[in-house]
Parts: sequence; structure tokens; C-alpha cells
Amino acid sequence: MATAEGCYKQANDSFFEDDYDEALKLYNEAIELDATNAEYLLKRSATYQKLKKNKESLDDAEKAFSLVEGKEEEKTVKAKALLRKGIALFELENYQSAKDSFEFSKELNPNDKLLVTWLRKTETELKKIAPKPEITPQTSTSGNDTTATTQAAPSGAAGFLSQSRVRHEWYQNENFIIISIFIKNVKKETVDVYMADRSVSVTVKLPTGSEYSLELDPLAHEINPKESKYEVFSTKIEVKLKKASVGVKWGVLEGEDTLVGSIGGGDGKLSYPSSAKHAKNWDALEKEISKEQDKPEGEAALNALFQQLYKDADDDTRKAMLKSYTESSGTCLSTNWGEVSKGKVETKPPEGMIAKKYNS
Repeated sequence: MATAEGCYKQANDSFFEDDYDEALKLYNEAIELDATNAEYLLKRSATYQKLKKNKESLDDAEKAFSLVEGKEEEKTVKAKALLRKGIALFELENYQSAKDSFEFSKELNPNDKLLVTWLRKTETELKKIAPKPEITPQTSTSGNDTTATTQAAPSGAAGFLSQSRVRHEWYQNENFIIISIFIKNVKKETVDVYMADRSVSVTVKLPTGSEYSLELDPLAHEINPKESKYEVFSTKIEVKLKKASVGVKWGVLEGEDTLVGSIGGGDGKLSYPSSAKHAKNWDALEKEISKEQDKPEGEAALNALFQQLYKDADDDTRKAMLKSYTESSGTCLSTNWGEVSKGKVETKPPEGMIAKKYNS
């Protein structure tokens, strides 16, 4: 029987693989089983945002906030709900309400640098729609009538590049989480990356006027923003997040991590997660490759086989092996002492070859 927690974990997997339709289906099932969990609603809100269903995203954020309203111990969840609400309002072009929500969230969680990004975006949009001050009006006089004319202010938000058109993947090593965002021919000055202890925001302004945004909050584990960095290549943007706990294996990139292990030892079952649907056990694969590389070949393989057989044999078998191999000049190997002890073992070269005596 399916449980709310089980559906939620499967939904997270689908979300991280960018399968937002499947994630939405599974979040729906989790919420049907447990409608009192604010985290479930917040993740569904984030999924609605990815699917550009901003009204539904706003509704879930408000429901999540109402579940924890009045509970002082749920301050972090309140802040996250207000952040999600602000993002939904921003996408609906209700910039003033979005700003109010972001500022309220910042009061509850002043260290969340992701809010700095969204506040900056919101203030930029508010400036676009603010009426221009009347400094020097143009006038036309007809008799005693004076008419002042002013220019209309521009309005509207910048368009957003469809999330489904941009692919991002991630992998990890002992020290870093590496995220690759595959957008071609991006100029470095158009890329903004903001990092906090548990979040990262990437915004890309495109030549068309559109804007791509990737928001990861909360990350599965803490990072060290000062030692993290990003690079812009011709085919992608690469963000390298320095792990706060070096050697810890992340089971997921965002959200609750129940698969935490260690890299380079510890759990002994290293499996690097990524955006691929089927995980690979890289630790087992590495060991297998090492074994293959260490296998001897040719004459070395033959000697290794001989040594193994000799090591495990009894005294009669060892005598048979030594006598047959030596007397036949290496062309015959027998383990039957009863047969070998009856006389000299003749040299038997492979078919098509002739045995010749070696003259030193």
C-alpha cells in the first residue's frame, strides 16, 4: 500500500529528473494521503511553477503558510512558503505583492541570499512600471489654455525561456557538486549566480530579451559559497558548489536527502546520483575495471595459472607438474604422477611447429 512519504520521495526523484508531469502526479497522491504536510504543498507549488501554472503554485504556497501560521517553531517553513508565494506572484506580474512577500520572508530568514536575488528582480520590474516624474512638461498655448503632455511609462515583465527547453544535469566528486546548464553561446556578463549555504540561483539574460532562471532551494546539504564558483563555456554554464562536508555523498541535489553516504570509503556502496533516470554503482564499476586492468596476459597469465595450480596441489601433483613441464620443455603440463613417473615426458610442440634444441 502506498504511503504519503513513499509517494513524496518518488515525486522528488521525478522532479530532480525534470519529469515535472510525473512529479505533479505523485505529489498529488502524497497530498491526498496527507494534506497536513506543508512541505508536500511547497514542493507541489515548485512543480506548478516549473509547469508555468502560477495560479496553482500561488494557491499551494498560501495553503502551506496557513498550515504553519501561528506556530513559532515552524519559522523556516513559513519563510519558504512566503518565498514560494512571492515567486508565484512575480510570475503573475503582481510585483508589489511579490516584494511584500519576499520582505516578510526575509524577516523570518534574513540569511537566505536567494531572497536577495528575487528582491532585486522585483525591484527591477517595479522600476519599469513606475510612472516617470514630470520634470519639464511640454506645453502648447492657445489663448489662456495651457496643456501639459507627459510620456507613458513602459510596462510588462521580461519573457522567460521555457524550462523544458533547457537541460541541466549534475554529478559530484569528493569536494564538489557540479551542475551543468546547457545553454549555448551565453556571454558571461549576462549570467548572475547567487549562492547561499543551502541554495543557489542562476539567472541568464538572453539576447532575445528572455530570461532563464534555475532556483535550487533548499539544497540537500550545505555548501561553502566562498569556495564555490562558476564558468561560462560556449555550450554550457558550469556551476561548481564546494561541499561544506568534504567526502559526503549527496543522494539528491535538492530537498531532503535520505541516501547520504561517503565518497572514497565509509558505506562501501558508492553510487553517484545524477539527473539520469538509472543510477550506476560507480564504486562497483571502478573495482571491476581495476580487476580487469590487473589481469595478466600472455606468458604472464600462463605463469600465474601454473603458480595457482601448484600452490593448491598436493605433493604428488606438484612433482608431476614439475617433471612434465621441465622434461617437455614447457610443452606439456600433467598433474598425474602415476603416469608421469613411468618415464621421461617427451616434448610435444603445438601442431604445425617443430621442436629444436637450443644451442648456447
